[in-house]
Amino acid sequence: MPGALRAAAALLVLGVAAAGCSGAGPGGGGSGGSGPPSGCDMVPAGKVVGLLGSDGETTAHGTLARLRAAHARAECRSVVPGHPERSVTITAEYHPRPYTLPRRSCSAGWVYAGTPEKYTPACQETVDGHGRTELVVRWQPYLMHVVIGRSDRDWGGDPEQALAMSRIVAQRLGVSEAAGDG
Repeated sequence: MPGALRAAAALLVLGVAAAGCSGAGPGGGGSGGSGPPSGCDMVPAGKVVGLLGSDGETTAHGTLARLRAAHARAECRSVVPGHPERSVTITAEYHPRPYTLPRRSCSAGWVYAGTPEKYTPACQETVDGHGRTELVVRWQPYLMHVVIGRSDRDWGGDPEQALAMSRIVAQRLGVSEAAGDG
């Protein structure tokens, strides 16, 4: 029965790969839910829980390991059930070419997060009466988008938090320019 064993092994591998690439469920940072933890191991769960609370549901598509190995995009989204406007989405992709920022308007304006050594634009806008911050940053050779959604416009520190989360992702990807604390 080598063929049956081979088929069983293939199903096991597919099951493990699927479990590591996507899922949904409580994302309380290891709360025992069936889905990935808040932050999807892209960032510590506490970074997302600090913004949304521990009741978020998290879905993941791709992993940082697949991004490094096969240049497959990785995305993690955590959202508060019943409040889709309260969310954190982190997307990382291999993108070594130049990137043109979106030309669309940003209702509340573009701000910059970071320091003179590493600063990046973030759009803060009101969407359906709710606050939203979208940061775009390049950590060579990766491009990251971090979107923080709120039920209000109390978004004062969101660009800096988004930049800090992107730095953690870059560190986990082994990007040398992201080394250190700053």
